Amino acid sequence: MMTLNLLSIFFLLPIVLLLIVNLPTKWFSTFRNTFGVVQSAIYLSLIGSGVALFWVSTQQAAEISFFSVRNLGLSIRIDSLSTIMYTMISIIGFVVVRFSKNYLDGENRIRQFFSRLAFTLAFVQLLVISGNLATLFVAWVGTSIGLHQLLRFYPNRKKAVLAARKKFIVARLADLTLLGAFSFIYFEFGSGSLSYLFEQLQLISSENIPVTLEIATLLLVFSAALKSVQLPFHGWLLDVMEAPTPVSALLHAGLLNAGPFLIIRFAFLMDLSVVASTTLIAIGAISALFGAIAATTQPSIKTALAYSSIGHMGFTLMVSGLGVYSASLLHLVAHSFYKAHAFLSSGSIIDRVQTKFAANFVRSGSPIRMILGSLSAIALFGLFAYFWGINPETEIQLLAIAGVIFLGIVTVQVNALDANINLKSVLLLLLGSGLVINAFFLLEQLTHTAIDSQIPVIREASGSLLAMIFIVLSLFLLTVGLQLYAVRFRNNRFAKNIGIHFKNGLYFNVLFDRMVHALVIKTER
Repeated sequence: MMTLNLLSIFFLLPIVLLLIVNLPTKWFSTFRNTFGVVQSAIYLSLIGSGVALFWVSTQQAAEISFFSVRNLGLSIRIDSLSTIMYTMISIIGFVVVRFSKNYLDGENRIRQFFSRLAFTLAFVQLLVISGNLATLFVAWVGTSIGLHQLLRFYPNRKKAVLAARKKFIVARLADLTLLGAFSFIYFEFGSGSLSYLFEQLQLISSENIPVTLEIATLLLVFSAALKSVQLPFHGWLLDVMEAPTPVSALLHAGLLNAGPFLIIRFAFLMDLSVVASTTLIAIGAISALFGAIAATTQPSIKTALAYSSIGHMGFTLMVSGLGVYSASLLHLVAHSFYKAHAFLSSGSIIDRVQTKFAANFVRSGSPIRMILGSLSAIALFGLFAYFWGINPETEIQLLAIAGVIFLGIVTVQVNALDANINLKSVLLLLLGSGLVINAFFLLEQLTHTAIDSQIPVIREASGSLLAMIFIVLSLFLLTVGLQLYAVRFRNNRFAKNIGIHFKNGLYFNVLFDRMVHALVIKTER
């Protein structure tokens, strides 16, 4: 018990330190003092993460309640899922804090920036370790408030203000849907304790799910979709480039993850509803395809990264809808580290593109070479899927996710074999593709082993789920096929027009801008 209490201190003390720098006291009026406390909090969270990782590897999940009224209050939950997420946030927070100090060196309002950054980090950390519905909801809203202040750090930049306004509208919708979901859950069970809820949910079958919980699952889906910039509520993300780069890094690597994390955290509930799971797959798949296509048409690196995040969040939600929560968490963590690095190094990407390190391969558009590239990818995928013992009858969902990764391998293989590269490069490419496929199966198994007690077993695929898998894979296959054969239609007017429409995001953001401007004008009158 003493170890558990000590661990809770390691988790909560950094959050308290990150929050107190926002107090209007004379001591925190200087950047030196503010940065010192923020840095100390980050170091403590890193130490706590290490201790927690060791603890959860030997102990069962635990929930520590500090106070509650009618089973709603402040409590934290220490399990493998919360520890993995807390560790990831601590590492990214450490990098962002260090980067921000140099990035904003000389900025007059650097202390205010670090106060807002600390506020946001505190609530993101609290979100992932929440052990009660009340705590989770407060943290959920707190992350939105913190991000809003960061987006408005430069109030004279019109796009930043517009992004904050659009984010405010979407965030309030996400808050309302989450509040509705939690209300239905609380009234059904009479408790906000996550430990109690998970125990009760495992006693319910999907055939006997109450209507209140069915509604709650749908509200959770909509809340997660709104929080994670899914189509068509993604427009505000494209305008945050006016905010400081560290804000973009923290946003894409941490705050957008709240939606997928919410779904994974309530996996026992989500697994009971076929309707909610199907809705999640549909929303995620459409957003994933939209983001992936739009990203390839953008001339701006940061805008391309923004569309990439939309696609990645969609893919993560789609994977959760399929019921493979371990793969969803794996993708969530991997994407977070990748996107943090991508944004913090975005200034040097242009230099790399313009240097000799960016090889310019010319594709020939040969159908034979494209077929050979596809066949080589199929052979690699089939070989390693068999090696890892993937059973198509019982693990069709995992195979479907691996199939999407396989399509990515196909793209790489075809682009390479259809270009002017030598045999050595082709062999290295085959080796790299094999490593990617093996890495997915290996890391997915490790992640599943780590969080197996926090998620349900992969359910048997129903007829409706199999139909959704077929539709989704067909859409992904069609998209990849069109991209691969686009080289043969590079001068086609219709193809160019489609590219222009996707470059403009199919004009969803334009419509959102008009709506916000109309609301502002109406308010001013």
